[in-house]
Amino acid sequence: MKQAITTSLLLLLALNVPAQVTLQLRDVTTQEPIQGAQVTWQGPKDRTSHVSISNEFGIVEFSAIPIKYEISHISFNTIQDSLFTRAKEVLLTPIVVALNEVVVTGQYAPQSAKNAIYKVRTITRERINGQGATTLRDVLSNELNIRFSRDNALGTSGISMQGISGQNVKVLIDGVPVTGRSGVANEIDINQLNVNSIDRIEIVEGPMAVNYGADALAGVINIITKKDAAGKVNALLSLHEETVENEYTFFDEGIHNPSLSLGFRPSQKWYLQGEGRMNTFGGWTGNGTDRNRQWYPKEQYFGSSLVRYDNDDFTIYYRLDFLDETIENLGSVNDTNPLRDPFAIDEEYKTQRWMHQVQAEVELGSLSVNPVLAYTDYQRITRQFNKNLVTDDETPTVDSEQDTIYFKTLFFRNTLDGIKGNWGSLQLGVDGNYERAAGTTLNDGEKTATDIALFASAEIKLSDQLTLRPGIRYGYNSIFEVQPTPSVNLKYNLSARTQLRAGYARGFRVPSLRELYHEFIDANHNIVGNEDLTPEYSHNFNADLSHEFNDLNLKASLSGFYNYIDNRITFFTPEESNQATSYVNLLKFKTTGVRLTGRWEWNNFSLNSGAAYTGRFQRLSDELGEVPAFIFGWEANASLNYHWEKPGLKFATFYKYNGPFKDYRLVTSDGQTDPELQQLDGFHLMDLTITKSIREWITVSLGTRNLLNINSVNNTFNGGGAHSGGSGSTSVAYGRSYFLTMNIRLESNK
Repeated sequence: MKQAITTSLLLLLALNVPAQVTLQLRDVTTQEPIQGAQVTWQGPKDRTSHVSISNEFGIVEFSAIPIKYEISHISFNTIQDSLFTRAKEVLLTPIVVALNEVVVTGQYAPQSAKNAIYKVRTITRERINGQGATTLRDVLSNELNIRFSRDNALGTSGISMQGISGQNVKVLIDGVPVTGRSGVANEIDINQLNVNSIDRIEIVEGPMAVNYGADALAGVINIITKKDAAGKVNALLSLHEETVENEYTFFDEGIHNPSLSLGFRPSQKWYLQGEGRMNTFGGWTGNGTDRNRQWYPKEQYFGSSLVRYDNDDFTIYYRLDFLDETIENLGSVNDTNPLRDPFAIDEEYKTQRWMHQVQAEVELGSLSVNPVLAYTDYQRITRQFNKNLVTDDETPTVDSEQDTIYFKTLFFRNTLDGIKGNWGSLQLGVDGNYERAAGTTLNDGEKTATDIALFASAEIKLSDQLTLRPGIRYGYNSIFEVQPTPSVNLKYNLSARTQLRAGYARGFRVPSLRELYHEFIDANHNIVGNEDLTPEYSHNFNADLSHEFNDLNLKASLSGFYNYIDNRITFFTPEESNQATSYVNLLKFKTTGVRLTGRWEWNNFSLNSGAAYTGRFQRLSDELGEVPAFIFGWEANASLNYHWEKPGLKFATFYKYNGPFKDYRLVTSDGQTDPELQQLDGFHLMDLTITKSIREWITVSLGTRNLLNINSVNNTFNGGGAHSGGSGSTSVAYGRSYFLTMNIRLESNK
């Protein structure tokens, strides 16, 4: 207040001094005066250059009215203008310094993405907020080379990367594998992960078997959680309300997503954190009825807690993540019997997961030891029952329609980093995973599997420009004999602005306990596992060329990949109806593709865009041999962000085109079985969000999801999966929706 009064008096004095000309310089965001700005100006007569410096009140004085001036400051954008009055206020925009993103996935220690030997894509918390995301699918659906599928029977979401299905995508939370591969597709349902606890997401495409073992054949999605916050005490309350197309009520229809996160720092060395979140989805009627909905209602409860101790050379934390999810499959009303109350046969899918992890970092001189220990208890219950629609009484149906299955895993990992020499550095590591599983849809008895591996890699600096990283993993599996998996990657700095990355990696995946021992037989299913399955192995070649066009404020990247997979495991339905559906090893499967991406920034605009062209090639059986050729498909994406400073508004638009998905399936006609090319048509998705900071501690976002109002696309697939849904059309989204998000953040240092 005192500064404002003083500045006003100075301006009034300036206006009353005929020979004096004054500029008032302020920060556009804080309205604070700017001291030490250099103003280079020319007078109307001598046309020579003069230099003036702003004082502590942001005031610059001239002896004459400048016909042209330039204002420069180390922390603000330079501007040029002319002055036609004796007093003027000028607002300067702070320079946003884009620091290099720090990544940890596949690294020896945190380092900038630009210097990392792997090409790591990062999705920041800011972008997640800008999308108004309530699920991880909302976040990743905008990414190239990532596609999603939906299980029509279970209401779950599957993922594919580089044209390879989700059982080959390793999903990690702070480097710890997520337990809970479910359904016949044997994939992690990423919608069962809490999007509110994410600090950032790191994605590495291609095999990461040396670092992360089995299942990391297509790539790794590493979710980095929040582990710190400003202030001694902090709280974040988030409220999100969203329609599902035109369906919304305050408690049932639509999406309701409140969450509360609390943090407390009792001392410099200790930090405590807790979070609770509810996410309810009322389902979507679509072409169905109020009870038999096209998208099933879902209710999720998430919880997490963190205790961290941080000393100079020692850091340790314990983290707990909890999930409770219920999906309802509401059957059609049966009211044909006048002697009986109306009823329906409903199903309920209930999932619980407790994930405990302890991680530490110990500095021993130049060495760093990073032990990790994690335990996960995952359980899924399927319950079918007759529901009396008058009394709401529930009576279980036959035993064969009830299912309880659990997976319990113990995971450990320890790495030793910092072994250095003139040649570079070395990492040594050991990890292991012990899994126990049992359930109604597995063979009798508890099933177990143990994996233990030693791995090593080195970053060798062959020159100032060239770094080579060879690595190898030796493993033991209690069921299968596994082969060593090597890799070699290189990074070559063609210039300070141009980097070339290239690599070869061997990937592998051993059959899961579900694929080996699945047994699901009832009136509608006949699915059994295959104990004769063999592990998958792959060869991957990849390259990436990145360049910064500083004059254009543009960063561009061109990358390509090639995957060759032996003995790929897939789901197979035989022609004869009396034979069981099972899992088989395909003889050959390949994917290849290229991707071009770019990021352009100018003033308050930023644009990210790209396109990908991916092909798939497979061999369906010994008798039919190979299908004719690679099947290629396009993807394209774009995200545009704009900050309108004066009203304090941020606009964000996200767009993704998923081209037609094509695949060969075996079709029998007149006793002759041949491969037939079938496809799911392409579609466009677009979201728009507007965010406004009401106060420093409160922001509000308004947005629309699926702006183009896409819901179903044509589908000519007529087989190939227990829950494929058949030919005709497939629901890919639930129409245009609108959402409102409010974030209230409170901090105190007392």
